[in-house]
Amino acid sequence: MKKNVENKPINFEDTLYILHSRIQMLQDILALDIPANLFLDKSIDDMEFIDKTLEVLIKILSEDTYIMERDEQLDNFSEAEWQFSQILVRFLGVSSTPSGGQYSVLKDKLSALRNKSVIRRKIADDSKSKKEGVETIPIVSSDEMSELLKGL
Repeated sequence: MKKNVENKPINFEDTLYILHSRIQMLQDILALDIPANLFLDKSIDDMEFIDKTLEVLIKILSEDTYIMERDEQLDNFSEAEWQFSQILVRFLGVSSTPSGGQYSVLKDKLSALRNKSVIRRKIADDSKSKKEGVETIPIVSSDEMSELLKGL
C-alpha cells in the first residue's frame, strides 16, 4: 500500500479490481443488445474516471520503487491498461454509438484517451525492475562463505 495525496492508503490490488469491474461494465454495454448511445454520456464519464485513476496509479508505481510487490502491481496495472485501451478501441468502432464520423469531437476524445493509455502501459513496462545480471552477482563471495561455514 502507498499513501496518496490525502494521506489515505491506496490498495493497488483492490483499486485495480474496481477498475477491472468498471471496464467490464463498459464491455457489457457493448456486448448486450441495447442501444449503446443510451449509456454514452455515463460511459464517457466512466472512461474519463478510469483514465484519471490510472494516471494517479502509474505516477505512484513509477516513482516509488519501494512498493511491496511492485513488479506484480505493475503487471496488474498493465493488464488493466490493456483492457481499457481495448474498450476504447471498441467504442471508437461501434456503429450503434455516435462515434467516429458522426461526432469527431468524441472520436478525438476517445483517441486521446487511448494514446494516454498506451503511454502509461509503456511507462509501466519501463518501470519494472531489471533483473538481468542482478541474480549473477554473488551477495557473499566464495571466500566469505568459506569463512562463515568454518564456524559450523
